[in-house]
Amino acid sequence: RHHNHRGHHNSGNLSVYVGNLAYETSWQDLKDHMRAAGNVDKADILKGDDGRSKGCGIVLYQKPQEAARAIRELQNTQLNGRPIFVREDREQGGHGHGHHHNHHHGGHHNNHRNTGFMHGQPAEEGCQLFVGNLSWETGWRELKDHFRQCGDVDRAEVAEGSDGRKRGFGLV
Repeated sequence: RHHNHRGHHNSGNLSVYVGNLAYETSWQDLKDHMRAAGNVDKADILKGDDGRSKGCGIVLYQKPQEAARAIRELQNTQLNGRPIFVREDREQGGHGHGHHHNHHHGGHHNNHRNTGFMHGQPAEEGCQLFVGNLSWETGWRELKDHFRQCGDVDRAEVAEGSDGRKRGFGLV
C-alpha cells in the first residue's frame, strides 16, 4: 500500500534527518524513539570513516504524514539525555535523479548535505546542523549565541550570496 509514494517525491518526503544524537545512540534506540510519530521502515545512524557515529541519522517512515508529524512533534524531545533536532531529509528528492541511492547505508557520506559552503572537514567530535528560515538580519554571531543554550558551539556560519547578502540559512 505504501509503495505508491516511493516513486514521486512530490507526494511528500518519507524520511527525516535527526541531529544532536548522543554517540552511544543505536539505530534501534533511534527507531524506538521515532516510532512515536508513526511506522518506521528503517533507522540509520550516520557513521564516519572510522565507524564512529557522527551524531546524526536518517529515519524512513511509511507515510509522508508520519514524517511530517515527526518534524512537528519530536523536535527537541529527549533521546539518551539530549534534545534532538528533526528536519526533512533534503536528499530524499535525489532518488529520482539516480544519485545518492544508498546514502542511508552509512559509509562514505557527504555530511554537508548539498548546502554548498563550509567545505573543510567537519569537526571530529560533534554534529553539524543545518539551520534554515533565518531572518536576513541574522549573522553568525546571533546564530552562535542562540545555539549556545544547547551546548558548546565550535563555529557558526551564515551563507551569503556573491553580492554579500545573507541567504537565510546557515550551519552550526
